Amino acid sequence: MTTISYVVPTLNSAKTLEATLLSLTSQTGVEIDIVVVDSGSTDGTRKICQRWGIPMLYAPPGNMYSAINLGLAQSTAPWLAYLNSDDLLYSDSAARLIYHGDRTRADLVYGNCDYIDFQGRFMYGFRPPPPNWLGSILRTGRNGFAQQTSIFRRSLYESLNGFDEGFQYAADFDFYARAFEKNARFSFLKGPSLACFRLHSGQFSQQKADDMDVEAAKAAARLGQLSPADRGVKYLWKMTNAINYAVRVARQSALASRLIVSRSMEGGGHST
Repeated sequence: MTTISYVVPTLNSAKTLEATLLSLTSQTGVEIDIVVVDSGSTDGTRKICQRWGIPMLYAPPGNMYSAINLGLAQSTAPWLAYLNSDDLLYSDSAARLIYHGDRTRADLVYGNCDYIDFQGRFMYGFRPPPPNWLGSILRTGRNGFAQQTSIFRRSLYESLNGFDEGFQYAADFDFYARAFEKNARFSFLKGPSLACFRLHSGQFSQQKADDMDVEAAKAAARLGQLSPADRGVKYLWKMTNAINYAVRVARQSALASRLIVSRSMEGGGHST
């Protein structure tokens, strides 16, 4: 049975970490090593890891990717990945990814992703592009697939010297861009979604969106000049997700309406 190592970087992650660890320890058909790399949590993060028997390392705060590199450096597994402490992996995902990667001799495998709200309610799906579109999409400064759905070979990770810690917010994008630049083999696993990306106001993609865009543009520049054809590919990719965008708008509107009704019921209804 093939082994894969997952690193979970944490910083005051107690509200969501337990669900993340459950999703990893529930993986079937694969040997899975899990290590949490913490940057000085002051909530219940450490106690959760102790309760689950998950080893914990310490990395100084300030750069999530240095924590990920520290964790992955402990592994000898042939496949590697990381999962944020607020995201989830479906129980058959690691085995499906590894089987597909071995069958296609890929260096990196990715797939479909679901997006959920903070409470875990489904919001919308996301369909990544085929590998032959990835170069164009990367040159636009966008990553075509959700990091939560990807795994990569140790040999690729080592050849790229891991994640570049000169990036604070987009080292994963830079990693994929460098892999593409070195002609790594990417493979798309079709079929059911692999992971859940939890949407909330505290995540990097919400708080540091502008900084992420700046770093992604810097990383994308190594892939050459952006062309009209690249923009066309990005447009076609967006069109393949048209239904998902519609579901996203509908779900967000429905949840916003429920929140308004809930607040009205909590604050109103009393007469004097």
